[in-house]
Amino acid sequence: MEIMKKHFALLIFTVCLATGFVAAQTAPADETLIFLVRHAEKDLTESSPDPSLSAVGKAQAERLAAMLKNAGIQAVYSTATKRTEQTAQPLAQLLGLSVQRYEATEADLPAKLATRSQGKRVLVVSHSNLLPKILNAYTQSEKYTVSDDYGDLFLLRLAGRQPASVVRLRF
Repeated sequence: MEIMKKHFALLIFTVCLATGFVAAQTAPADETLIFLVRHAEKDLTESSPDPSLSAVGKAQAERLAAMLKNAGIQAVYSTATKRTEQTAQPLAQLLGLSVQRYEATEADLPAKLATRSQGKRVLVVSHSNLLPKILNAYTQSEKYTVSDDYGDLFLLRLAGRQPASVVRLRF
């Protein structure tokens, strides 16, 4: 069943690419694509307040990199925790990019990310408590809530001041 979910997510992502949801040639200059994820699975056996990724989490990070390697990502953002950095690093390394830091506590974080990313395609690796705040800010809604689930990939399409279009995938 899990394999079918992964194949279905890859199929949806491919359809998004094919239909222009992610197509560079049809994107207006002010359009931004944000690939937003919660960090991959953390190692719960570590007693550290800043745990690394588990073996499963490292595999998830590699799958994310493989999934996004041809998506035209131009910047990768992460908080300064091990788990977010380790989730972001495989794609950044594959693309020859450095991981740019942001503070999870920054006031008006969604607006700052949108300004830094305007007209680009970026990966933002975040945390379960911050993900819904970012999603709700961009969609101008309150429909997203905290989830303990790993593996969600949200593709946000920002254009001007309109609410973001969102596609939820799995990695």
